[in-house]
Amino acid sequence: MKFRRKQRRRIAVILSMLILLSIPGCGQKKDLSTGQKMRSFFDFFNSSTEASTQGTTEPSTNAQGGGGGDQVVDPPEIDTNKYADTENEELNKLFDDYFKDDVTSSTLAFRNVLADGSKYGVSEPSPATWGEIDYSDEAIAKDKAELEDWIKKLEAIDVDTLTEKQRFDYDYLLDNLKNDLIGYENPLLRSEFAPMRGLQSNLPSVFTDYEFRNKQDVQNYLDLMNDIPEITEASLEYEKKRVDAGYGMEDSLINKVISQCDEILDVSGEHFMITTFNNSIDGLSFLTDEEKQEFKEKNKEAVEKSFLPGYEKIKTAFTGFLGKNKVKGGLCQYEDHGKEFYAATVRSYSGSAKTPQEMIEYMDQKKKKLDMQIAQIKAANPEAISAYYSVKDTMFDYMADMDAQEVVKYLMDHAMDEFPEVGEIKYVVKPLDSSLEQVRENTVAYYSIPVIDRDDDNLIRVNGKSKDSLYETLAHEGCPGHMYQVNYYRKTNPNPVRCLNLDLGYMEGWAVYASYETMKKCDLNGIDNAKEIALISNLESQIGYYYHGRIDLGVNYEGWLIDDVKKFLRENGLKEEIAETLYIISVGDPGVYLSYSESYFEMQDLRDYAEQELGSKFNAVEYHKAILEAGPCPYDLLKKRVDKYILENQ
Repeated sequence: MKFRRKQRRRIAVILSMLILLSIPGCGQKKDLSTGQKMRSFFDFFNSSTEASTQGTTEPSTNAQGGGGGDQVVDPPEIDTNKYADTENEELNKLFDDYFKDDVTSSTLAFRNVLADGSKYGVSEPSPATWGEIDYSDEAIAKDKAELEDWIKKLEAIDVDTLTEKQRFDYDYLLDNLKNDLIGYENPLLRSEFAPMRGLQSNLPSVFTDYEFRNKQDVQNYLDLMNDIPEITEASLEYEKKRVDAGYGMEDSLINKVISQCDEILDVSGEHFMITTFNNSIDGLSFLTDEEKQEFKEKNKEAVEKSFLPGYEKIKTAFTGFLGKNKVKGGLCQYEDHGKEFYAATVRSYSGSAKTPQEMIEYMDQKKKKLDMQIAQIKAANPEAISAYYSVKDTMFDYMADMDAQEVVKYLMDHAMDEFPEVGEIKYVVKPLDSSLEQVRENTVAYYSIPVIDRDDDNLIRVNGKSKDSLYETLAHEGCPGHMYQVNYYRKTNPNPVRCLNLDLGYMEGWAVYASYETMKKCDLNGIDNAKEIALISNLESQIGYYYHGRIDLGVNYEGWLIDDVKKFLRENGLKEEIAETLYIISVGDPGVYLSYSESYFEMQDLRDYAEQELGSKFNAVEYHKAILEAGPCPYDLLKKRVDKYILENQ
């Protein structure tokens, strides 16, 4: 659930802007990551092509798209809003106040967005702080009142006095805040220790990727680490309140949290929180040798006396929670606003305006069309299917001699002809610290978003132990994926308030879409059936996303339990052994996978829609320009920008 930003810091999702999704196969950090395609899902097929083409013979009309072909987006609407010629300064002031309030609420909130803040009239909080850590009913009520006050201030603005750009930003922020408000109906529905989004799974990344820009940054790092006992204790008190009220985790989730703690508490050899810090400190030219040694000793003490004891407390508390769960299943099992909470979660993660029920029907239709496309290929070119399965694990081996930096450069040189010019992007690709390779074993690579006042700090980290192909991963993380999208939008000079939220639906939807587009450009080193193989790869990946998203909806909206997930997998020709993993993901982190599945399908639908409306007048570069200049936003708002593009080019 995406709470208001100050509340998100109060309830440990203060980490959410620094750490996104620790999904298996996905990256983690202040990043936008998929790490690898979910094609590995199909390793669990009992009969791969038969399972996915059973009873589907009708050909698709859109072999390159996302299972489309039918008009699934409403026809373009003429914008009837009135727009002013000059900006409304009252709204600009409101945006500015909101931005300042947000970025100064904690040290991490500031550092995630700004380097020094002088351009924006703000300074990093001093001393270093995690923000307000208060889970009392009074504190939550205060947060809710503050959120309602921001909404009232926005609604008091006369929208007819706004410029077109202001109106778009206004609609964006108001929608965001209203969706956040739903989370206050029953905050106990959200745990601070979710397997992917929780405190225990994400704290290491906060510290291992903490950038030291000056000496004070090092001290702030240590201060934050020494505060870990306080924030873990407060969060555990809140978790106990949840357990006592009947909202505690199932034992399978509790055991997942305990195993995550065990992984961090493994101190065979020097702990990675010590080695990564030491490696970073050694590279700081602004510290003397004496200062480096002093900081290393202080960090070692903080790890041993604050960081690790915090994890011991979490493990001990969760061991005590075993057997106390009163409700099994997803959010819909809770009668007190469970379905409403899930609907807001879905909106937050996917960016879609669809209800969960509408999403279920939509995604099931997508699956049928994807099956049809594979059936069409199988009927027309059966050797392509066989060729795909014979090369799917080796199709990028010809790039094995390229390092990650070279792959990013290759993509920028060979896969960008249908995307608008962005100018120079300053970036570096670095290996993940060797001490973290095993801790982040499911992370192939991740992109770290630069602060808005220093946009030349684009960083992509790559796990050297990963054996996965970097082509698709770096297309997603780099260009034309996250790094390209972020830098293009930054160069449109957006209002800073638009840079506070990550809007996963748009950003992951774009990155998945963009990486699929690059597959169309790849000749796979001249192998036979290259075009069909690339298409099958995309289709199979989309079906994998469908299964993950559909199970999330089944568990959290339709009330599926573990046996229902097994039945769903069995009926779709998949082995049941993955049911528990997918069930735990869906119950523990509702809605997360929808930021990939639902979001990609909606992003692709907009492309199909624009092509159908414009026919020969469709221009991919201009279309992508419209999407990118809109910036991260919900899909109903993005649709308005696509409508404008269509109407201006018909």
